[in-house]
Amino acid sequence: MGRGNGQKRRFSAGTKFMLGLLVIVLCGSAVVLGRLSSGATVDLGKLQMNILDLQETFAPETEQRPAATIPAEQQNMTQPAAATAKPANGNEQIPENAKASYTLTIGGSISLSGEVRKNSWNADAKMTDYSDVMMLLAPHVKADVNCVFLENILSDEHKANDYVAPAAAASLLKEAGFGMAACGFSQAYTAGENGLDATVNALEGQQIRAIGIGSREDETSATTDTGHVKTTFLQYTTGVPAKTRKNMGREGTESLIPEAEITRITDDIADARARGAEAVIVLLNWGKTGKDPDRAQKELAEGIAMAGADLIVGNGSHVPQKAEYITGRNGKNILCVWSLGSLLCGDRANIKRISGYLLHVTVQSDGQGGAEILHPEYTPVYTWKYKQDGRYYYHCIASNSNNPDGMDSEQRKNMAKSLETVTDVLLGSPVTERRTK
Repeated sequence: MGRGNGQKRRFSAGTKFMLGLLVIVLCGSAVVLGRLSSGATVDLGKLQMNILDLQETFAPETEQRPAATIPAEQQNMTQPAAATAKPANGNEQIPENAKASYTLTIGGSISLSGEVRKNSWNADAKMTDYSDVMMLLAPHVKADVNCVFLENILSDEHKANDYVAPAAAASLLKEAGFGMAACGFSQAYTAGENGLDATVNALEGQQIRAIGIGSREDETSATTDTGHVKTTFLQYTTGVPAKTRKNMGREGTESLIPEAEITRITDDIADARARGAEAVIVLLNWGKTGKDPDRAQKELAEGIAMAGADLIVGNGSHVPQKAEYITGRNGKNILCVWSLGSLLCGDRANIKRISGYLLHVTVQSDGQGGAEILHPEYTPVYTWKYKQDGRYYYHCIASNSNNPDGMDSEQRKNMAKSLETVTDVLLGSPVTERRTK
């Protein structure tokens, strides 16, 4: 039945609450605005307004139980998760499932022989001057770990020739940013054990770790924990003359230039794993100058992959060669680079001999005691030679970069041919070109 026109309207408790709240807010606003307009300070405490005092004593819709009566397990489930505070130093916390990793760059061979050695002689200073040779390449060698193949003994105690360079040449590697050098090559024993010692000392003087040679057998490899990924680097050499190996055996120094023999490599990889290595990278000085990988190299690479290596990188042919995946243990794809070619070379009879590339990869822990090799890229490299003030100079340069100032038209053509040589070799490979910025 509808209400009569004379019946008095009744208000609910909720309506009364809202009207009371509105009146208090309007009054409070008037007081505050009045004080602000007069310039006086406002003490909200003196207004004696407590919203809680406005609540009427009506029963809530649901009855809450005291927290003490709720089982502890249920309390933990119903409480919101506490926010993780940002560290005081401003560094973000690393998620527990994040995988450790680091970046790695490996360069082709530096060979201070022939024309490079002769033309780097500074008659006025009466010394060999290799300054600025790596100046243009250094911006491309910016990984966490940088390694290069060196095909010279560094010693001031022995006469310089195609295989022996002054100890000061170690600054070349330092200038480019390399912190590790694979020093095993076919003529590494040309100055005997003293030559090996001198080379290790010259590199250490530039904070560069030598592998592939050593004063003791346990110095021929290196283990790092860069990026919290424990990695062992091993290097081996083929092609050491049989007579030299025989002499080394007689002198008890044969192990100071580890030979690329599958039994030795397999044992070394197993030993590295036993010592906790997550990644094992095998570097090889192998092959013949200008020749494609032969059957012996392919069989050796397959054996190394099955032995558990994560990455195989070769050099020794002095020309750039392809990169491909070969099958390793448990069917894992192992990246094998047959040859990085030349990083610095004076033999200009063939464009391939002054061409090479830098290999860039990311080494990432798989979280299970192993590692993955990710994001393989390359930077093509060309040895630029030019003449100024009656003297020849050499610069290592990324051949996909802009032509440097002072490069003549003939050298520009050669650099373009060098770039084409490398890109043709790596066409269709798992390694992609890294573009310069």
